[in-house]
Amino acid sequence: MDIVSFVILHYKDLAATDRCVQSILRMEQQERIRIVIVDNDICESEEKREVLHRKYAREKRIDVLKIKENGGFSYANNRGYRYAREKQRASFILVLNNDIEFVQDDFISRLDDSYKEYSCHVLGPDVMRRSTGEHQNPMDQRIRTREEAEYTIRMNHRALKYYAVLYPLLYWKNKRNKRKQTKIKRKNQGYYQSVQKNIVPFGACLIFTPKFVTEETIAFYPETRFYYEEYLLTYRCQKRGYEIIYDPALKAVHESGTATRKSLGSEKRRLRFMMERVAEACEVYRETIK
Repeated sequence: MDIVSFVILHYKDLAATDRCVQSILRMEQQERIRIVIVDNDICESEEKREVLHRKYAREKRIDVLKIKENGGFSYANNRGYRYAREKQRASFILVLNNDIEFVQDDFISRLDDSYKEYSCHVLGPDVMRRSTGEHQNPMDQRIRTREEAEYTIRMNHRALKYYAVLYPLLYWKNKRNKRKQTKIKRKNQGYYQSVQKNIVPFGACLIFTPKFVTEETIAFYPETRFYYEEYLLTYRCQKRGYEIIYDPALKAVHESGTATRKSLGSEKRRLRFMMERVAEACEVYRETIK
């Protein structure tokens, strides 16, 4: 029996984490399912963190890992991936943001069918953004070049240097770009309804198949705190000859940025945080692809 393990990165929002868990527990083939909740909310008090642990203490198929180091997204997910691989002996490992919800009771059967047909290393499901209806997967059709990475780093540093003055313009441009992106995606529905090969998968829901899990002891390398994990993963897969497939037969819904909004409060702080982390992660990416 192939074990399917769901690694959920918990941060701040217990309600969102529980919605994700409950959507998994509604699936068929529960005997194959295991769940790892990675508690990455290191800023919370121990008393508050224990709430999460007590909530699932009686469920034998759910393990809660408490992260004590502030290692960021890649580090925390690697801990969960390694636990699923070594302790739960999982064949399939799904790495998820806690604001992912699954909408198919027969998801496990669909996963089996997809792997049998494509025999790939990484699978990306059709992830729909709940508020806008846009498809978030694939995230990109190719990895970024070194020149593009350098441009991103340079522009983010410039914007951050004068952030207090530039914020209104940056906020407006960010909103405009999001609306433009949503409009483009809505015009290209056919693309998202077809299987796509060797794309950059969306990091909020990644499926590592037995081919990947057998060979790789961690999901993300090199580690970044936030952002560019997908480009680094795709680059690593390309170097090793691993195949990435987007399969719209697998579906989930998502709402982007709920954890950061809950943590940072204002849009001004959230946008600054995003730009700082993108520049930081992009530097790691630039050095990796050299």
